[in-house]
Formats: sequence, structure tokens, C-alpha cells
Amino acid sequence: MLREALRTARRPAVRLVLDVVLAAGGIGIAVWRVAPALTTVGDFGTRFAAVRWQWVALAVAAALSSLAAYGELHRRLLVTAGARVPVGTVQAVNFAGNAIAQTMPSAGSTAGAAYTVAALRARGVDTAASLWSATVAALLSAAVLVVPAPAMLAGAGVLGWPAALGLVALFAALAVLGSRLVHRPAAAHWAARRVFALVRHVPALRNGRWVHAGISPLDELLGRLARFRPSARAWSGFASWALLSWALDYVALVACVLASASTVPWLALAAGYLAVQVSIGIQLTPAGAGPAETGLLAALVAGGLAAPGAALAVVLYRAITWLGLTAAGWLVFAVHAVRTDGR
Repeated sequence: MLREALRTARRPAVRLVLDVVLAAGGIGIAVWRVAPALTTVGDFGTRFAAVRWQWVALAVAAALSSLAAYGELHRRLLVTAGARVPVGTVQAVNFAGNAIAQTMPSAGSTAGAAYTVAALRARGVDTAASLWSATVAALLSAAVLVVPAPAMLAGAGVLGWPAALGLVALFAALAVLGSRLVHRPAAAHWAARRVFALVRHVPALRNGRWVHAGISPLDELLGRLARFRPSARAWSGFASWALLSWALDYVALVACVLASASTVPWLALAAGYLAVQVSIGIQLTPAGAGPAETGLLAALVAGGLAAPGAALAVVLYRAITWLGLTAAGWLVFAVHAVRTDGR
């Protein structure tokens, strides 16, 4: 399964070198921006000893619960598609897939999704159901954050309200259009044909085997995907789980701030949180390393936090939600691999 994920994310040698350079550069930027703020207190040990560990414990619990909520969203989508997979199995796949996605630069999400689909297929889930659940979970989770994001930025003073409301309406319309497209085989087929026609004119992609295979292999899959029609009540439930996942992740960030500072700059924190998620989504570096820390630190300092406390909050949040969850996911992957080899 890991081989399949890596094969899906395979890159030319030049791109691999660029990925490594970007990853090293991103981590270097994170250290360059955060480390000086931590050392300004003179004694880092003193600052570390003053951490409020009860808030750190809450951040860890919230981060784990956030990822588990996303796994539950995925499981419920599988149930809707007719695949009843045990909760523990879905969560194990979810944690391992997240670890893969957060480790690889550039193609992390692709590799994570490929692993998820392969792992579910290995557990008896049909290709259409596994692909549909993984895709819808990712898109719905993104939509739940992206649609209200302009309003959050307007509240923080980054955008004007007229522009923010216009963007909210635009993103909401695109989300509705995407959901309609999923349920219409003819429309999906039309869109796929246009994508293939476009790709055939892109030098970096036109020689791929999947391009020469044409649209016909997708016809059956598109038709089967269109048969998954959750009710409006089911969609509201899915959206609630996606929203809960984001809310718990935000709680983890708030707890990290309270672990190192006495106040929370709420508006600046919302802008910093979005900066982290955008950095992760762009995927130039593993989990947005570098831009994520820089953006969050800048937002917290702009919100009035002292640089040392803000830097420590950034370190705690990223250590928990990136390094900690990634390590947990790889541990789950290793345990499953050992059990599989022992059978």
C-alpha cells in the first residue's frame, strides 16, 4: 500500500531535488524566524519551565480528537457508499494516511489519498466507494473552511467586508456546483473530457500513460460514483463532522497560546490559523513547514503577543499537530505492517 502511494506521487529526478531543496528551505525558514524570538528571553529553560502544561495536555487531546473526527467523517461516507468498515480500521487508515500526507513535500496529499484508497481496497472496500469517500471527505473539509475564511479575514481587518462577502458567496456557489457535478454522470464526463483535452497540450503531462488511455476507463467509475446520493440530512451530518474537526484543531491552537501567554488575540489568531492552513494546502514543503510558522508567528505578534510567548505557542502547536500526529500515524502504520507480516 505504501508502494502504491509512493508510486502515485512519483516525481522526475529534477522535481525530487527541488522538493528536497524546498523542504530544507522551509524548515530553515521556520528555525530562522522562530528561534530568535525564543532566545530573546535569555534563558529558554526558564521560558519552557513556565509553560502551563494543563493547556498543552488539552492541545494534545484536541489535536487527536480533530484527526479522529475527520476519520469519523470518512467512515460515515463509507457507510453511505455501502461499505461498513470498523471504526478502528478507518481510524488506523486515517492516521497513517495523514502521516504520509504530512511527511512528503509537494505530493503529500496525493500520496496520502492514494494510500487511503489502497488500504481500504485491501480491506474489501470497492474502488468506487473508497475513492468517493476519500475525495468527498477532502473536498467537504476544505469547503467548510474555505467558504467562511474571507469573513474571518475581514473580522481580522485583512479584507474589507464587501470583498469578503463577495468571496464567501463565490466560494459557496462553487461548493454547490461541485456537489451537483458529483451527482451528474453526464456533467462529470463532460468535465473529464475537457480536462483530458487540456492535459494533452501540457508538455509535462501529455506523455503520461493515463492521458493516452483516454476517458473511456473512467466512464464506469463516474457512473458508479454518481449513484452515491446522500440525503440532505446526511450531508448536514457530514458537514458537522468536518466543522468539528476544524474546530478541535483551532482549540488546540488556542490551548497552545494559553500555555505560553495569558491572553488570546482572537482576531489575529484566526488570521494566523488560516495562514497555516493555506501553507499546508499549497504543499511546497512538508505540512507547509516554514511559511506556516512564519505566518502564524507574524499574526500573533501583530495581535499584541510578546515575541517569545508567540514563538513558543507556534512551536507547541506545530510540534503537536504536525510532528506529533505524524509520528502517531507512522507508529500506527508500523504496527499494522508488523501484524500483516506476522500473518
